[in-house]
Amino acid sequence: MSIRQLTSLQNPLIKHIVKLRQNRDYRLEHQSIVISGKKLVNEISVEVPIKTLFVYDETLIPKGLKSESIFIVTEEIMQKASGLQYPEGILAEVEMPKISKLIGLKKIIVLDKVSDPGNFGTILRTALALGWDGAFIMDGSCDPFNDKALSAARGATFRLPLGFGNWKDLEAVIDQNGLIALVADLEGTPVSKIEKHEKLLLVLSHEAHGVSEQAVKHCQKVTIPISCTMESLNVSVAAGILMYELL
Repeated sequence: MSIRQLTSLQNPLIKHIVKLRQNRDYRLEHQSIVISGKKLVNEISVEVPIKTLFVYDETLIPKGLKSESIFIVTEEIMQKASGLQYPEGILAEVEMPKISKLIGLKKIIVLDKVSDPGNFGTILRTALALGWDGAFIMDGSCDPFNDKALSAARGATFRLPLGFGNWKDLEAVIDQNGLIALVADLEGTPVSKIEKHEKLLLVLSHEAHGVSEQAVKHCQKVTIPISCTMESLNVSVAAGILMYELL
């Protein structure tokens, strides 16, 4: 494990990290993502191979870390690499989590065109915290490896099995796992009146676009009764309430 100094903002490695952070296709091509922050990097380094680590000084290197390369960098370089004005002084390029087929899972959330990275990451974080088994990401949704989604997920992206695809792919998951499919919708049955099932799938949709025709076709509608003075709940808040109530 080599430790080297890196001082140039124009270094090809820094340009590579910035492109990984900003470009979805580039991430897929290299099967790499960028994570930053002391807590996240320290936790993930135990579970996921670190390709390259960037730190302000050697005291920030996680104990027992195995990495192909470690670079000591300036604050200016860390700002450019992380996209943050006040980075914590540690950033890593890590292997992208493998796609899961979600076979045998009993509690799955589905993010159907949920595009806001903050909401997206928060839903994954909440699902993991509440004991849901996996997540299915529908085409047209936010990239879970977007830097803002990764930050909001707080490591859940690496610990929650993730599947990807369209409605045909999702139908196969429902059938293979024998899941009861529900979709969050304002016009649905109050969650308190929904029969509890051991095997559940919950679809969460884009707030503005609403529930898709496919979701209506394949899922029972479920809702959270709210005050008439409010039109709806934020999707990540609604997701947390529904996931908790449906357990």
